[in-house]
This record gives sequence, C-alpha cells and structure tokens, in this order.
Amino acid sequence: MDSIFDEGGPYHIERISPDKISMQTSIPADPDGFIGRNCPDSACSPGYFKIKLGTGITGIQLKAYCPYCRREEAPNGFFTEAQIDYAKQIIVNEVAKGINKMFQNALDLDSSGSKHLGGGMFSVELNYKPGNLPSPVPPIEGILRRDLVCPNCGLEHAVFGLATWCPDCGKDIFLTHVIKEFEVIQKMLGDNTRRQDLLGARVAARDIENALEDVVSIYEAAMRTMTRRKMGEAGLSDEQIEDKLKKIGNKYQNIELARKVIEDEFDIKLLEGFEVNQVEALRVTFEKRHPITHNLGIIDRKYLEKARSGELKGRDVKVSPKEMTDAMALVIQLLQRFHSLIFPDTSK
Repeated sequence: MDSIFDEGGPYHIERISPDKISMQTSIPADPDGFIGRNCPDSACSPGYFKIKLGTGITGIQLKAYCPYCRREEAPNGFFTEAQIDYAKQIIVNEVAKGINKMFQNALDLDSSGSKHLGGGMFSVELNYKPGNLPSPVPPIEGILRRDLVCPNCGLEHAVFGLATWCPDCGKDIFLTHVIKEFEVIQKMLGDNTRRQDLLGARVAARDIENALEDVVSIYEAAMRTMTRRKMGEAGLSDEQIEDKLKKIGNKYQNIELARKVIEDEFDIKLLEGFEVNQVEALRVTFEKRHPITHNLGIIDRKYLEKARSGELKGRDVKVSPKEMTDAMALVIQLLQRFHSLIFPDTSK
C-alpha cells in the first residue's frame, strides 16, 4: 500500500494500520452555503434536507436529528447518496493515480512516461499514457427548498415539505415551518397592487384566490400532520393511522367539520376562547374556496347554502387581501392552540 498512496496531500492521506489508510475531504456547499443531508431511514419521506455549517450548535455535538421523523444519529450519519458517490470518485481517482505511479516505477519510465531500450540500429521505445480520470462531481442538488432558522439554536437549514424537528438541537419547531409558509403568502398579497397595475384586475384577483387555496391547504396539511403525529405517539400503527385519516378525509378544509373531528378524536375544544364573529368570518372565507376551486370562482347554489351569505348566484366570489390577512392570523392562532394542547411538553 506504500507504493500506491503518498501520505499527506490535499486529502490528508494517513496510514492508520498496516492495511488501512484514512483520507479526508470536505463536502462542497451549494451557492448559498448549504450542504445536503439525508435520513438513513429509507421509510422516512421526504428524508432529504440541508443545513448550513457553522450555524446552530457550534460546540461538541454528539447527536443530530432528522427534521421529519426525528431519527437520531451521529452528525456524520446523514450523508446523501450523491455525497457518498463523490467520496468514492475521489478514492477511485487516488487509487488510479497510485497504480499509474507503480506501473511507471516498475517499468522504470521517465517523468514523461517513456523509456528507451537498446541503441544503434535497433532500439525500442516504451510509452505509457494513462487515461484521463473523470473529475469528481460535486454533490450539489438543485431542488426547491424551504429555508428557515431554528428559533432555539440558530441552525440555518432547509427542508422540502412540512418538517417538525430541528436537525441540530432536536426541538419541535413545527409551527416555525408553518408560519414560514404563511409569510410567503403574505409577501404575495403585499405585491397585489403592483400586480394589478401591471397585469390587470383579473390577474390580481386570481392571485388572491390562489392565496386562499394555499391558506386552506396549509391549514389542512398542518392539522393532518399533527393528527398523524399524535396518533403515532398514542401507539397506533401506520395502518390504523392511515385508516383514521382516510375517514377524516377533507374535513380539515372546513372550520366546523375540523372542530368536530378534533373534539371527537382528542376531546379538545379547538374554537374555545375565540370570538364568534371571528370564527364565522373565517368559516365564510374558507367556504369561498369551493367555487374558486370547482367553479372558476363563480358563486353557485352549493356555496350559497354553506356560506349563508347575501351574495348572488352567478357572480364572481370576492376575496380581498385584508380578508386573507385576517384569515391567516386566525388560522395561525388555531394551529398554535391545537399544537399547545396536543403536544404540551414541546410547546412550553
């Protein structure tokens, strides 16, 4: 092995036993300074996330966590397949370089890879030209991500879906993820006037309608995620949880039906403490999603029956930026209340 590897060099090659060597290399970060991580549990979905080194826990760290399933591993236990392939490419290249060097030495070739044998009328020239080695491909995955900072330890990281746990300190930061989603919608609403001036009233109206659909979807996804987690903590199997969620269906898209589900499943009065007029306004706003999603925004009989409003059938349903801002504020309060009641130990 001495004749294959030269100790030192850019990869800090070092012999650690007669038949073992160690090599070191850093994993390249993406243009924003993040490096990929992947949960070692193949059943974890999506499993992939990113962190920014130098943020979060900067002292001795014995454990790191998957932000989706909270699996614990040593900090170096979350390498991605692309990173492992990158390291393997480096090793293969170093082995190939060492073998090329051994071959040149065995044939006593000069620095140009040549050797002359004989002289006079008869001579032989040996030439050895090793093939070009492929450059290791940096493991930088270009995937749309959600960036945020842990409010507890300060870790800058990115996830690819709603996550729950900080990868460094392991604390529950689910609501931080959820609020981050609403902040994106609020930025879109803040640009509504400019969009109307630039692209017209219909485009601006569609932006608000899309914002409503997103708010309802986030609320439903957050409620289902917390419901699934609580059922898992209660000892239900994955099959039992999925069966219950199937029965719940899309009830979390409706304020009143969501209230009943939470009360039946967890004996929690979700709307307790909220003003009746606030809840009623949110209920009506959520009902506007039906004609927007299923009827091109045109008011129909089904909507009028559920919303119990004085609007006229056949007209466009109206949603204002202020209505959406008020709805988001109340939705966040509802999610915070549910989270604090269902996970009291992590909400302190």
